[in-house]
Amino acid sequence: MRKPLASVPQRLQRMILQFQKYNFTIIHRPGKDIPVADTLSRKSDQDTSLSEGMDIQVHTVYSSLPVSDSKLEEIRTQTEKDPQFQILKGVIQRGWPDEKRKCPLSVSEFWNHRDELSYLHGIIFKGEKIVVPTSLRSDMLSRVHASHLGIEKSKQRARDIMFWPGMGKEIENMISKCSIYLTYRPSNTKEPMISHKVPDRPWQVVATDLFTWNNEDYLVTVDYYSRYFELDKLHSTTSTAVISKLKASFARHSIPEAVISDNGPQYSSGEFETFARTSEFTHTTTSPYHLQSNGLAEKSVHTVKMLLVKAKADKSDPYLSLLEYRNSPVDGFKSPAQLLMSRCLRSTLPKTNQQLLPKVVSYKNVRAKRLHK
Repeated sequence: MRKPLASVPQRLQRMILQFQKYNFTIIHRPGKDIPVADTLSRKSDQDTSLSEGMDIQVHTVYSSLPVSDSKLEEIRTQTEKDPQFQILKGVIQRGWPDEKRKCPLSVSEFWNHRDELSYLHGIIFKGEKIVVPTSLRSDMLSRVHASHLGIEKSKQRARDIMFWPGMGKEIENMISKCSIYLTYRPSNTKEPMISHKVPDRPWQVVATDLFTWNNEDYLVTVDYYSRYFELDKLHSTTSTAVISKLKASFARHSIPEAVISDNGPQYSSGEFETFARTSEFTHTTTSPYHLQSNGLAEKSVHTVKMLLVKAKADKSDPYLSLLEYRNSPVDGFKSPAQLLMSRCLRSTLPKTNQQLLPKVVSYKNVRAKRLHK
C-alpha cells in the first residue's frame, strides 16, 4: 500500500484508489494465530462490483499503451510460445506459494518481484513495465544500445521501460563486446572543469558552438540546466545563418537570459551584438585560447560527434540516436527531455501511457544535486 501507484500491479491499482479516502493500518497476522475464521474468509456471496470496476481499469490501462498493435501482437505471441512465461502466467493467476522452495524452479528468478507481476491480455507486466519474452530480448537490447552509449546510461534507459531478470548483466555483456562502442569510447579522463553558476530553471542559460563533421558545418545549442541540446546543420557559417538557427531554437524553448559562446567571428560580429540587444539576453564570450571556459558546449559537441560517428559506423538513423540520448538519464539525473519538458519522449522502445504522461521534476532538487556535484 506504500508503493507508488505506477509500480503496483494493475489488479491492485483500483483497490488502492478506492481506499485512499480511508486512514487505516494493515497488520499481518499468521493463520496459526487466528483460532476462529474471520467473516470475510467464510463469506459465500460474491460482490462483483469491484471486479467489474477492475475490468474497466484493466481495459483502460491496456488500451492506452502507446505501443503499435503489431508490436503488442508480437509480444503476446512470443509470450504464449515461451514455456517459462506460460508457467509464470499460471503462478500469477493461481497465486504465489508462501515459500520460495515451493515455487516452480523455472520461474524462481521472478520470486523477488512477485508482488509487482500481473498478467493482462496475453502480456506479463511488472508494474507499468512490459516483461519481455526471451525471444525478443536480443532485439530490445539492440534498440537500447542504438546510440552506442555507455553501460550505465544504457542500463538506466532500459530500466525505465522494460524488465526481465538479469537484464542489467546482459546489457553489460553486450556493450563490453560492442566494437563500435569500444572503438570510440573516451580513453582518458580529463581534469574536472570549473562549472558556471547553476541555473534556477530550464533554458535560462544556454551555450552554443559550431563544429564541422563529415565536411558539413553544424551548430549546437545546449541548456545548462537540463543538458538538452539542439543540433542544426548550417549551409553557411556566417552570423546571419547562426542567428537564424538560434532564433528557431528560442522560438521553441523561449529566449534565454544568457548565451555563452566562444569568441568566433560569428559571435563577435556587430550583427550578433544587435541580435543580443533586440532579443534582450546577455551574451558572454570566452577566451579563444581557453576552450574549457565554454566547457559544456565543447562537451556537447564531442557527444554529438560521437553519436553521429557511431550511427554512421552502424549504418543506423542518427536522429534515433539523438532521440535516445535525450531520453537517457544524464549524470544520475532525469533525462534531458524530462528536465526540460517534464515528459519522456516516445521512441521505438515500448513505453506505457503512464510513463509518457507529463510529470514535473522538482527544480529545487535538480539544482541542489547540480550544486552538490
